[in-house]
Amino acid sequence: MYAIRRAGRDSFYAGRWSAPQIAHTLLRGSEHIDEYVGSLDPKRAPDMDICLCGAVFVDFDRRALLYWAGDLFGSGPLRGDFVRLLTTRWPQWRLRQAALPLQEFAAALGRTPPELEQARADATLVDAGDDLFTAAWLEHQADFACVADDQAAWIAAEGVEAVRAFAERGLEAWVTVRAADGTLYDQRCFSGALGSLLRLGPRLAALAQLGGPRPGMLRPGLERDVRETLFVDEARRSVHWWQADPPWAHPGPGCAALWPGWTLELDEGGLRSHVERSGRMFAAIRMTREERLAALIGQVPRTLRGDFTALPRLVGASVPAAAPPGLPADVLSTLVALADRADE
Repeated sequence: MYAIRRAGRDSFYAGRWSAPQIAHTLLRGSEHIDEYVGSLDPKRAPDMDICLCGAVFVDFDRRALLYWAGDLFGSGPLRGDFVRLLTTRWPQWRLRQAALPLQEFAAALGRTPPELEQARADATLVDAGDDLFTAAWLEHQADFACVADDQAAWIAAEGVEAVRAFAERGLEAWVTVRAADGTLYDQRCFSGALGSLLRLGPRLAALAQLGGPRPGMLRPGLERDVRETLFVDEARRSVHWWQADPPWAHPGPGCAALWPGWTLELDEGGLRSHVERSGRMFAAIRMTREERLAALIGQVPRTLRGDFTALPRLVGASVPAAAPPGLPADVLSTLVALADRADE
């Protein structure tokens, strides 16, 4: 769904396959928006369907851009790079990726669609087994039961957390519980089918403590995997939550009723804020510069589909000796510069 506002009037457009194009379309800049929406189907009202895959609101009156897509620009750590690139293409605009997409687009467009009530109704309490945070590890151990000596040697050489990290590849949710006595419990799980782990209510904190503390869980590169975080503080009875890829009809606003006596707050600081809230350093989970550069070299051509005219070019930055074929030198220089700015 695309919405365009000029002189107080809104126009709406939709295209069945437009969601995967959003990142590329936005990186072409505001001057190309009219050309793109001209290829879409005009609509009398914005599409707020509960199954929407992407949305863009370009407010030319206020020079404000609101955008969201289910799969925007690769892994979570690259979202900051996307914003840096987008800022160069939309100078003097206010840019925002929606954290509560349906709710934010409805408010920006001054609409109260029935999907809002449906999203709140869908924020129901769900249950999870006691193995929510241990299933992947238990399955890994079962798979290696026939070669137990090899498993033991692997653990002896690299440590149990390194081996468990291998077993937990692809688990995108990270829950940290600060117990009343100050002990930190860190756990990972898969949460995609739930929309948000907030739907588990306070039982989530109890499940996270079943396996005991994991002080060695933090490792370099962990940021590459994490797309959802919850920080539960039992003493303060507070929950800070964040998702890199929020669902369109995020259940968050309706989940407060599932946590009676608790305060739920969207953490706009994202993964960095989650780590630092516990008194630890974000550097402990960062990707290396080389990993980040490799991710950018893989993602940017996919997003731009070989059309690098939308990419701001930087000349003079160092280019990796083993540069992949097909990328112009000035494009590589831009990606190198982005990788070098990873800690900003």
